[in-house]
Amino acid sequence: MDALAALLQRRETQIREDWAMLHSIPEAGFEEKQTSAFLAARLERAGFEVQRGLAGTGVVGYLRGHEPGPVVGLRADMDALRHELDGRVEARHSCGHDANCTMVLAAAEALAACKAVRRGRLVIVFQPAEEMLSGARAMIETGALDGLDYLIGVHLRPKEELGYGTATPSVRHGASGIMLATISGTPAHGARPHQGVNAVEAGALAVLSVSQVRLDPRVSHSVKATMIRGGGVSLNVIPDRVEMAFDLRAQTNQIMTGLREKVTRAINLAAGANGAKAEVTWKGGVPAAQDDRNVVEVATEVIKDVLGRDGLRAPLLTPGGEDFHEYPLAMKGLKTTIVGLGADVTPGLHHPEMVFNRDILLLGARILAGIACRIFNQEPATRECYEAESAGDTDS
Repeated sequence: MDALAALLQRRETQIREDWAMLHSIPEAGFEEKQTSAFLAARLERAGFEVQRGLAGTGVVGYLRGHEPGPVVGLRADMDALRHELDGRVEARHSCGHDANCTMVLAAAEALAACKAVRRGRLVIVFQPAEEMLSGARAMIETGALDGLDYLIGVHLRPKEELGYGTATPSVRHGASGIMLATISGTPAHGARPHQGVNAVEAGALAVLSVSQVRLDPRVSHSVKATMIRGGGVSLNVIPDRVEMAFDLRAQTNQIMTGLREKVTRAINLAAGANGAKAEVTWKGGVPAAQDDRNVVEVATEVIKDVLGRDGLRAPLLTPGGEDFHEYPLAMKGLKTTIVGLGADVTPGLHHPEMVFNRDILLLGARILAGIACRIFNQEPATRECYEAESAGDTDS
């Protein structure tokens, strides 16, 4: 066992305690005040230069080497999800962001204790509001991440994707987003439908038209109506307004562009065929993954080192979305990947009773620290790390 792994092993109890702390203070997007304060204080204690309050609650820590070199970032999302339980709304860490933060924090502290950053700069990113799909854009706009060469994310995966003790070097999320449509007709008496334009009927045709949208079947994609609201309290009146929402997903950004165009056209044509008018808007979404081949190769080797060859899984395609992929889209030349960890997540992500095997916290921290070390082109087992270990370092 190399010295970095040994240091993290010694800190396993602390790592579990950190997770328990973060798990006990779930906070929704852009409200992560306690979470960010805890993480910022720990980074400062480990020797990082820290910026707080970025995009409201975001935290970025910098650890600078003495020589020029790559700027390597590790990113975790901080926010919890809101759930309605027994008639009340409460935040819960049902997507494992508390685990993500715990692993990135543990890796950051270990890299600092080992003095592993001799060249370049290590940047630790604790991002708000991933579940709102707007936290990454907000962090980019602060400029605090300018100059990054690499950014590595991490996320637990549901049990049906990855079992405990396995990991993938790349979670390839699809693009996803929501399209809104308002269809306007003309009201009339129910006994005289020829005098009006029925927006509900136009909306029904729009749903059928959208369901017939077709693109390249070799690339996973889907569109489905998720909300339709129209009509009024008087049920004998021809309704003149319908509001609709559609969920769009595609495995590539190119297919998503085509999907948006075809869905918009289908809605407009369906409304026009009924004599109605449609206003179609893009509510927003996230792009598909754009991982970097070289970073994926580095992550692959580290996963094999930590989990063995039997623990390595191929890059994972998933229709789920992640705002992490905003970073390479907005920051030209940025090399990224998201490591996916099998942790026996049940019943599933976003379930209010989600649980996972917490042994993964140590393994995930080792993988993240190992990837950073490889990119810095330095052996993790440094003399300083051995000295820290033998001195009984407990500064985390």
